[in-house]
Amino acid sequence: MRYAVYFCPVAGSELDAFGREWLSTREISGLAAERLHELMGNVRRYGWHATLCAPFALNEQGSYDELRRHVAEIAQRNQAFELSLHLQQLAGFLALRPSGNKADINQLAEQCARRLNSLRAPTTEAAWQRRAAKLDATELALYQQFGYPYVLDRYRFHMTLSARASEEEERALRAWLSPRVANLPPTCIDALTICRETEPGQPFEPFERFALDAGIDA
Repeated sequence: MRYAVYFCPVAGSELDAFGREWLSTREISGLAAERLHELMGNVRRYGWHATLCAPFALNEQGSYDELRRHVAEIAQRNQAFELSLHLQQLAGFLALRPSGNKADINQLAEQCARRLNSLRAPTTEAAWQRRAAKLDATELALYQQFGYPYVLDRYRFHMTLSARASEEEERALRAWLSPRVANLPPTCIDALTICRETEPGQPFEPFERFALDAGIDA
């Protein structure tokens, strides 16, 4: 069992509707259906979200009750806020990224990383070897401390839209995405959602939602 803390758009919002439409799309002009399926595989598995605390297994001392208590307390100590999201490339893949002041979301993600780290099982040797060679010195130190390299100063809020694509593939993706993203209103970051993976390789599913500054909305 692994858990993650995500921002998941509230059901019925325009961002939720956009995500549902995108994740259910099977064909777009200029891209073979099989290739689109490949580019969307991990997006569909991990769900329509932005990571606040990356997936982790609980350590021997950790429990779900303790995890939810920490997340509830973080939620109660933070107020909802808005982000304007735009289509951008990040590390070779397309994502929705915020523009303007990112202090609120960065602080929220830092609280999650620091507060939940004591519950995290140690990084396995296989996971370390798979990722470590691609990281710089700062990212290695963060990975060693937090089990994930893109936290604190390296955190980048994003909602992943595809895997890495070629220039031609990206043009096809942008042609579908750009006009729809342009119509999205500012997004309200209004809750933390604990998602869980019940078995390795299974989709991450929303499990419990905690409204910011309002306790639990289960």
